[in-house]
Amino acid sequence: MDFTTELKNYLKARYPLILIKSSEEDRLTNDLKKVAKELKHRFITWSIASGLQHDGQSLDEASLELKRALDICEALAKKDEPILFVFYDLVPLISGQGASPIYQRRIKEFALNIRTKGYRCNCIIVSYNADINSSVETEITMLDYPLPTRKDVEKQISEFVMQYQSEKGIKIDSSKKTLQALTSAALGLTYSEIENCLSRALVTDKSLDIEDVKSIVNEKKQIIRKSGILEYVENKLSLDDVGGLSVLKRWLELRGHSFSEEAKDFGLNPPKGVLLVGIPGCGKSLTAKCIASAWSMPLLKLDMGKVFGRYVGDSEANIRQALKTAEAIAPCVLWIDEIEKGLASGGDSGTSSRVFGNLLSWMQDKTSPVFIFATANNIRNLPPELLRKGRFDEIFFVDLPDDEERKKILEIHINKTGRKSDSFDLDKLVRLSGESNFGDEVRLAGAELEAWVKDSLLEAYSRKVSGEKESDLSMKDFEDTIKRFVPMAKMRQEDFKELREWANENAVSASATNKNAKAETQTSAGRKIDF
Repeated sequence: MDFTTELKNYLKARYPLILIKSSEEDRLTNDLKKVAKELKHRFITWSIASGLQHDGQSLDEASLELKRALDICEALAKKDEPILFVFYDLVPLISGQGASPIYQRRIKEFALNIRTKGYRCNCIIVSYNADINSSVETEITMLDYPLPTRKDVEKQISEFVMQYQSEKGIKIDSSKKTLQALTSAALGLTYSEIENCLSRALVTDKSLDIEDVKSIVNEKKQIIRKSGILEYVENKLSLDDVGGLSVLKRWLELRGHSFSEEAKDFGLNPPKGVLLVGIPGCGKSLTAKCIASAWSMPLLKLDMGKVFGRYVGDSEANIRQALKTAEAIAPCVLWIDEIEKGLASGGDSGTSSRVFGNLLSWMQDKTSPVFIFATANNIRNLPPELLRKGRFDEIFFVDLPDDEERKKILEIHINKTGRKSDSFDLDKLVRLSGESNFGDEVRLAGAELEAWVKDSLLEAYSRKVSGEKESDLSMKDFEDTIKRFVPMAKMRQEDFKELREWANENAVSASATNKNAKAETQTSAGRKIDF
């Protein structure tokens, strides 16, 4: 159900107080005027600076004071005329430290009278701050105002182009390709933010073309960062930067083409998402970054810990706003790292359950092309509802890398140092990093292999600083530094054993089966699937 239809239903059902959270007063006001006109309601606004106004005219100079304004509103309501009252600066006056008990009581009385005395009116509260911590809260219904759709953004950019393309000295590329690229870049921004980006691009070099997409994307990153909940992650990695996990990578590659209009016409729905459960440091987070680059999609990281706010209703509003932003930017990848920690951070007040419920409902019902890439390390904290079919397309288990995977990971990180990996005895390095060196079921994780390469490089550099003749990275550096390693798998053997037992029943192995592998590589858990 779209915003306008939902709002009309609330107004017809005579909900007395409706709070709409938005920073877009101008766009929202235009939509409210349209709704009021369709329902044949008189449209009256109130602000702390202008008081009550109708069609730009003041109804009463004394209405700057809220109690007087509410008295006038009730007097008008008694005339049995359908009216939509819109209040812009109400929240600070009825909630928080600056709240007045008189205003709280008066607005509550008006709301009660709308419900009980048959007034043909509604009150809409417009505010970016949705924190209502007073007795009025029980009478308020919250409604989310969506960000501009792709169609809205296309229209706004087209109108902007038409306004300035005839200006002398201005060059605007109005080709379909450029307009589509600008539209895609601007998704997730408000009207005013889009207009600011386009205006700045135009005055910078008196032109507007496909190069200005970068400027809009940079603006989007700043705006998303301000929310403190979503982070825009930019990287230039590819799936080749992930060593191993061949089954997972193949699964992702197959679904990378499912977001196009051609796939939709073919009958495909975009994939919902994937959950990666497994041992820390084995490439789960790295894969999230790589898949967004491989699919040429924005990567948004949702920090579940920052979702939880101080006031009642704030946390739920935060998660709804974050998900709404992701939908507006779609197609995109929404990365929820260590999801189990966020679901346990809301305390005992029920806030965590409500936030979790919002997230689950959205995951189940969403139709927008937002691909969820969730990771988890601790299966004990994963609620059963999260693992139910329909939330994710698949659940993968990521184990410690086997021989072939460790070899590939070492190749990647040695090559990153500027050395050639084939100059080293990789088979020996694989043995040093595996069970033949550390014992049964103890192997280095991907992050530990990277740290091993870095420590070995540091060992070589220390010799160079000391003036030694043989100062480049050598096998001896690897052999010396590995002696100082205490693998995570050795410290947490029981935890990892429990994790593998769970994965055998609940997850698909992210790594391919190696039928000729040695015993030490056969500890990988999970169902084995072929493509």
